Amino acid sequence: IVSTTHNIYNSEEEDPGRLLLSGMVNPYSMKCRCLPHGFYTCIPTLLATIGWLATLTEDGCNYAIIEGAMVTEMTTNPDMPFLEVGFNRYREASLNDDGTWAIDYYQLCKYYNEDIVNIDGVWKFSKVVSFLALVFAGAAVLLIWFSSCFIFSRNTWKLIGCELLTATVLKLLSYSWLATSMCRSNTCSISYGAKADIVACVLWFISGVLVLLRYPNPKLANPPTSTNATTS
Repeated sequence: IVSTTHNIYNSEEEDPGRLLLSGMVNPYSMKCRCLPHGFYTCIPTLLATIGWLATLTEDGCNYAIIEGAMVTEMTTNPDMPFLEVGFNRYREASLNDDGTWAIDYYQLCKYYNEDIVNIDGVWKFSKVVSFLALVFAGAAVLLIWFSSCFIFSRNTWKLIGCELLTATVLKLLSYSWLATSMCRSNTCSISYGAKADIVACVLWFISGVLVLLRYPNPKLANPPTSTNATTS
């Protein structure tokens, strides 16, 4: 009598993580292989990765554009109309040959003079939550990429979704930077950095929802076919 076992688990009770712990799953089936959860994992994986990379394209001083009296105080140039600012540094505008002011992205960013710029509590809070958003999103992206090779339990899959949604909330909270004393006393408008964070928030949110809405049941690799000879 030849019996072939098809290791396809479609219920929570047959979660491969639980079966492995209970000894009911052959460790052979837990080896790295291509897309054990199917192609569904590719969607949230790519979305989360693109969102994380979008935040990394910021250079630290292109979060917003500031106009007002603070520009003159920071640059001692009364003719300069605006600056591009970020959480840690800022970039001055350059005067073109045609008499217009523009941002020269080849220009190095400068650190704030805290004797002039008030780094208040809102500013510090924004920096912290923005950093934590990158940590949570980075951890989620790393884990979800492993799902393209290894089988994840339901709890691990849900953890990834929770990390992505947490990163979304934290990144949204970082927009409180626009309520700093510097922006309240001047005019601040979002620039590339803030727009890149919007893209990241949207992609992380969609990816997190996709992860939490569906657990792609894995198809475990079949162990070598066993032949059981039965004599009667």
